[in-house]
Amino acid sequence: MFTDLMLKFASEEEAKANLYDKVAIAWDNSDPEAEPVATEWEHRPKFRNIDTLGVIYTGGSWDAEGNEIEAPVAEAGWHVNLRCLDGENAVPLYGFLVAPTPATPRRVWA
Repeated sequence: MFTDLMLKFASEEEAKANLYDKVAIAWDNSDPEAEPVATEWEHRPKFRNIDTLGVIYTGGSWDAEGNEIEAPVAEAGWHVNLRCLDGENAVPLYGFLVAPTPATPRRVWA
């Protein structure tokens, strides 16, 4: 079973902090007297199904040749869809749920 969540964070950094663990992948072991020091990091997902939309734009219009007549407007926040599988704890993300759920979402899971 799964649960689909539409999330909105204040920024990309806030999304990464909540959806990924920062994990050390390389260390400096040059000083045998000292503890190794992490020198490289990567972000590992806490969930298997993360769909990052990023900034969502609304509105805007273009003429038949594709020239912009009216610029689209960026909505506030950094948007992410999450399909949470059994065993994945999404409860800490409930504060980031888009509410109300959009009647016509930008993207959905197939």
